[in-house]
Amino acid sequence: MLWLHPIFQTLALLLSVFVLLLGWTRFAAVHLGRAGQFQWKRHVTLGALVLLTWLGGFFAGLGVAWLKWQAVFFTGTHHRLALAMLPLILFGLISGLIMDRSRKKRRWLPLVHGLNNALLVPAGCIQLASGLLVLLDYVLP
Repeated sequence: MLWLHPIFQTLALLLSVFVLLLGWTRFAAVHLGRAGQFQWKRHVTLGALVLLTWLGGFFAGLGVAWLKWQAVFFTGTHHRLALAMLPLILFGLISGLIMDRSRKKRRWLPLVHGLNNALLVPAGCIQLASGLLVLLDYVLP
């Protein structure tokens, strides 16, 4: 059970890079004047999967910590960054839902949505590194 959290979070991180590339196609077309076919449904479906997995992983991480150590928020960088990512994940989900439910020409919401979610990818990379340190410090010794 303990290993499900890092496995699913890592898979979501890998998938997030693909979703970011899908979003880049739209950004490049709208803001850079480049040609490209934006795969709306694929971006929405996979993006929601990534964000929901990260959101679930936040709570699963809390649950795993509580079950294993009867404590939460003691993993330093790992838990602090998770707390910082939480509102970004929620904004990504909500803004994506708004744009998917009410499809129309927009300039700023997709830009802010993309920037927000683009910030989550390097944050996820740092989470991966700090999570490996948590495993080394607290699980594997």
